[in-house]
Amino acid sequence: MEVAVKEVLKPQRSIRNRLHSIDWDSCWVREVHESYARPLVPNERCGLWYVDPHDVVDTAYFKSTDGHTNEWSFSTRRLNFHLLPLINSHNGIILVDSTRRGKTIPDALSKTVPLWCATLNYIMNPQHGTKSNNWLFTPGQFVSRNEAHSMANLIPQFAERVLELGLTSPEELKQKLGGKYLRPLWVYPGQMLPLEQVGEYEDFHPVICCVASQRADDGMKKMNGYVYVQGAADDHELWAGNLTSQSFWKNREKLLDKSLNDGEILDLTRTLVDENTPGDCSVQDVVVLTSGISIGQITHNADNFDKQFDTVLLLSEKYTSPDPRVIHFPLSCSKKGSNELRKHLPQILSLQYNSILILCESGTDLSPGVALALLATRYNLQWELEPNLLVTKDVVKKHLAKISSIKKVNPSRATLQAINTCIM
Repeated sequence: MEVAVKEVLKPQRSIRNRLHSIDWDSCWVREVHESYARPLVPNERCGLWYVDPHDVVDTAYFKSTDGHTNEWSFSTRRLNFHLLPLINSHNGIILVDSTRRGKTIPDALSKTVPLWCATLNYIMNPQHGTKSNNWLFTPGQFVSRNEAHSMANLIPQFAERVLELGLTSPEELKQKLGGKYLRPLWVYPGQMLPLEQVGEYEDFHPVICCVASQRADDGMKKMNGYVYVQGAADDHELWAGNLTSQSFWKNREKLLDKSLNDGEILDLTRTLVDENTPGDCSVQDVVVLTSGISIGQITHNADNFDKQFDTVLLLSEKYTSPDPRVIHFPLSCSKKGSNELRKHLPQILSLQYNSILILCESGTDLSPGVALALLATRYNLQWELEPNLLVTKDVVKKHLAKISSIKKVNPSRATLQAINTCIM
């Protein structure tokens, strides 16, 4: 029995099948892009594989777990407020994600995104949200009426939770969205797309939820020269080796050579290291949180850093720097790295600096996590330096929400647990 199961799973685990499936699905995403003519925003991390990096305007963090039945939530860790100016300036976005076998639309697109849209709509116009739906729009074919009703009942408390953070107001949201409400729409393989480009919607901004992968029986189906795997980009750590979505697109033609087998593709991926090219910057996405704290991502070994920082905290297992201002901890952006961070936090929190740059390999996990610890222990909620602060879970939550409203961050549960253990 065990042998039979392994035989069935072999095609799913094949990197060759996965990459060809991703390439097939990316053609559908391009068709949707051409039809709706709005910015492509992959939902991290899976959605990134289906979009050429040159076409990625921004990324989003909508988790399926926030939409699971009876576990519906509006995450204050993943506010996605950075999308609002983009939505307003282009009258909508195309949000790209996929799902594995058994579903046509992932919960992130069928429920998490609708909850997000409804909550922001309710904040802007609570009087126009009827008791029956509270601005909630869901795909009726995939979300039952009873479930939608239960979700809608939660919208007022989600709105209250957002307003309690003190990061936005009804007036500010209206200004950011030009007075229009948010309306999720859904497109998935097998649907007919508009024959002509879709123009502007006068009353609302569409959040077009594009499902990249097509539904397949048992999650697989035979294609010409490979086995199609539904949601092939999911859990890439289990099948991609050291291949990233960026290196896939950079070396797409080599990797999709149909004469290559799994072993040859894996050998090839080991040679595809994202080397620095002339003009590349080893530090990316630097965001100033306060005059004393900035965070960012390191992508290569760095000779030196901007002179404005007197201290650079480098949290990386892969990259180093000879710059004398660097304090280096060899930590990966993984559960192991987050757990190891715990023992280094006391030393980090005792650092004396005027202006610190905190870097990690993702730019979204360890670096904002450490910044969160520094903010919670040294700054009040207005981000003014203040001694002898009382640190509570609510204080940490509000600092994290404020960081999230400025930069796309997603510190892992393990990172947050390490921080909470150390500072509270």
